[in-house]
Order: sequence, then structure tokens, then C-alpha cells
Amino acid sequence: MIKIIAIHGFLGNNEMWKELLPSTFSFYTPQMAGHGNKDSLPTDSIEDFAQHILQQIDLEESDEYIWIGHSMGGYVAAHLAKTFSDKTKALAFFHSTGDADSELKKQDRLRAIEAAEKHKVLYATNLIDGLFHSANEHRNTIDEQLQKIESMSAESIVQSLRAMRERESSISFLITAKFPIYYFAGANDKVLSLEKMNAEWTLLPSAKITIVPEIGHMGHIENIPAAKKFIEEVLSEFVS
Repeated sequence: MIKIIAIHGFLGNNEMWKELLPSTFSFYTPQMAGHGNKDSLPTDSIEDFAQHILQQIDLEESDEYIWIGHSMGGYVAAHLAKTFSDKTKALAFFHSTGDADSELKKQDRLRAIEAAEKHKVLYATNLIDGLFHSANEHRNTIDEQLQKIESMSAESIVQSLRAMRERESSISFLITAKFPIYYFAGANDKVLSLEKMNAEWTLLPSAKITIVPEIGHMGHIENIPAAKKFIEEVLSEFVS
């Protein structure tokens, strides 16, 4: 049985998928540790986040997997695809990358940790606005997301930042992977610029890439039809 697992991103939640996933398929949309599920303890490694995801899935020996991950969720999905490489049918990066943080980005993470420890809501507000190509067009949605983030502890935010900062690159694994790899990218993404992503895609010439104009890092809000079409295309090759 093919199980489709869609993992949300940093400061997000599994509700992000509700308008994107076609009703003709069955999905697992787990919640990442520290992101609204009060029974989960924060963790500071991508490996631990992955283990928490697996606890929410009914694993069977005969299972095969399609992994879809938004942003930080893509880092977790890549780790799980590597863990279950023989059983992975496809891996889809949704505004995400298989690479590790650059040294410059690691310094940015340290500043983010300091900011989140001082004032988590102010940090989140500044961060989320920068994820959109045009934040003012989505102000109501952003405000709703910020209200949900208020229930997250500063510790959960900091541990997530540490996990992203310390993650290892998956590029060498992806180069040799026997399953198809997909990317959904925003042409105006300030987090993952096309310049950075083009360098990654050059190493993965068989990857299937979708670039959407006039969106940033939040395609599930900025262009729902394009995001939904991308997921349907990923699934169409494997699930009838």
C-alpha cells in the first residue's frame, strides 16, 4: 500500500494542506513536534522530528511512501525518504531544499534564535511577512497564523531553529536516489532564491521542477490552484 505523507513547515500546522490535497486520495498529515500538539515535547534535531512524524503513521511492512514536505517539512521528508529509500516512491520538496544551511544562513539562525527567545510573536511576525511575495494581500491569513503561533512555546520555536541549523545535506543521497524528486518553487521566494535552487537543481538534472511566478515561500496560500496542480501531478504517476 502506498501511503502519502504531507508534512507542514516551521511555525505552520497540518491545516495548510486542507485545500491542496485531492479528496480522491488518502493522506497522512501529521503535526510536527512542538507545533500546536501539547502532548509532544520540543526536539532539536531533524532526526527526532522525523521520529515524531513516524509515531503518527500506521506503519506496515508492505508499505511504500510518497513524501511531501513544505519548507522545514521538506527537511524531515528528505530524512524519511533516506531512511526508507527502498520503499520511497517519490519525494516532493514544496518550497524546500535538500541542502544544508550555508555558513551565512547558520549565522542568521543564531540571530533568529536570539530574537525568538526575546519576543517570539515579534520574531514570528517579522519572519512570516517576509515569506510572502506581497504580504499585504494576505494580511487576514497571516494574522490568523500568528494567533496560532501564540500557543507555541518559545522553546519549541528555538528547538526547531536549532534542528534546521544543524541538519545535514541530503544532496549526495538525492543524486543517487532511485525514486523521482519534485520541486515546487516560488519565483519571488526570499528564503530559497532561484539562484540557490538552480545550483541544487544542476546537481539533480532528472528532478521535476515547477516554478510559479509572483509567489514567495507560501504557495499554499499565494496560489492554491498551482500548488494543488503540482501535488496532483506528483500523485498521478503513482496512484491510480
